[in-house]
Amino acid sequence: MSKPDLQPVNLGSIAHGALMELFNLEIAKIAANIADSNTKATAKRKVTFELVFQPDADRKAIDVTTRASVKLAGIADHSSRIYLGKDTEDRPLLFDTDPRQDWLFEQPKEKENVLDFKQTASGE
Repeated sequence: MSKPDLQPVNLGSIAHGALMELFNLEIAKIAANIADSNTKATAKRKVTFELVFQPDADRKAIDVTTRASVKLAGIADHSSRIYLGKDTEDRPLLFDTDPRQDWLFEQPKEKENVLDFKQTASGE
């Protein structure tokens, strides 16, 4: 029986293509992170591939461990302002509008979320 043509290892052949598969998985994470409008658009993203080679004592066989890690952009900071006020019992509370601010105009009242079924048979 003849030996098959032996080829040196390459990135596609190590661990039967696991490194290429890891690349595809990590690059998809980076693409999703770049597309996420909650992240800073210009932040750097980074993929690191690590190959660890552990030879046997006779140096004839080598175990190879492949690993990928990704560093994505974090959620972008959002600034807002809230106001400190007090309730009727002098307990501190936080508000999204300044409780000290007087209204120039009367605020619209929210309508109740109730359907009115009192229509007549003619639809009026």
